[in-house]
Amino acid sequence: METCQIMRMAGYLQDLKSLPMFIIYGRKKARIKQFTDTQASCKSCKSFDLGIKVYKDFYHIFFIPFFPVGAKTIEMRCKSCGEPNRDLSLQSHYEQQAKTPFYLFSGLILVAALIGWLFLYIEADRKEEIKFVAAPEVGDVYGIRKEKNYYFLRLSQVKGDTVLAYHSNLIYTGYVSKMNADDYFVKEEEMIFTKKELKEMLERREINDVERGYSDYEGFNRIK
Repeated sequence: METCQIMRMAGYLQDLKSLPMFIIYGRKKARIKQFTDTQASCKSCKSFDLGIKVYKDFYHIFFIPFFPVGAKTIEMRCKSCGEPNRDLSLQSHYEQQAKTPFYLFSGLILVAALIGWLFLYIEADRKEEIKFVAAPEVGDVYGIRKEKNYYFLRLSQVKGDTVLAYHSNLIYTGYVSKMNADDYFVKEEEMIFTKKELKEMLERREINDVERGYSDYEGFNRIK
């Protein structure tokens, strides 16, 4: 998994850091199955009409079941007189009959689906970066990482195999997905590359972002 691409996705959400976060979680009990047994008699009224309910505890986050926990529990009550009944052999039989439903794993399934989507996103993003660097266009913005420093390049000219780019005014000490409000591209700091050099920089992950068709929000249109 590409660390910089994950960081970029996190960067899109950085404005949410100031919002309060409340996580609702806990342990709840779900009825996973119910049966009617007409073979065993009620110990109180001797009628053959026992209602059997099987329960399973589960952990939830925001009321979404994540995974079941603990042993199943059984409630047996006569449908005629309403009295509870206890029969260990009968309880064991219906515990085995009641399979844990998949919906109690909903949270884990969602997390797995999210991870799968993330891998697909990263792969598609990587292919797009390779495509853009192979055919650079004026206005493309590259996020550059040199050791622990980060900055931006904005392509100013493409002449055959030669590519010219403006350097951002600021250098950042951590990953950023957009320019600071006081940052801009400097015309006087034009750098020259070959397409081969850009391709090698991408392979080394020195180019860790490639942006095209961006909006003013990122600040990539500021040139002085």
